[in-house]
Amino acid sequence: MPIIETGLFLVFERFPDRKEAVKALYRESEDFQSLCEDYRQCALALRYWSRSSGEDAPARTEEYTLLLQELEEELTKILMVPEAPDP
Repeated sequence: MPIIETGLFLVFERFPDRKEAVKALYRESEDFQSLCEDYRQCALALRYWSRSSGEDAPARTEEYTLLLQELEEELTKILMVPEAPDP
């Protein structure tokens, strides 16, 4: 993995103690790659709407806050599975 994908940076920031697990899952799983990208896109949308002064901003901010929490919960479930011991 010569270049770290931008979605990984946010996951690394959120789960700094699980970087090796994140890297391994990212290499092995397209579903995990997609989850990281969803997390990145959601974080960007939340940042946008939380800075917006538009009429829809409060509702969108709440929507993306909840979605980001759900994505973090999903990441937590995946990353906190105990690793198998080495044989």
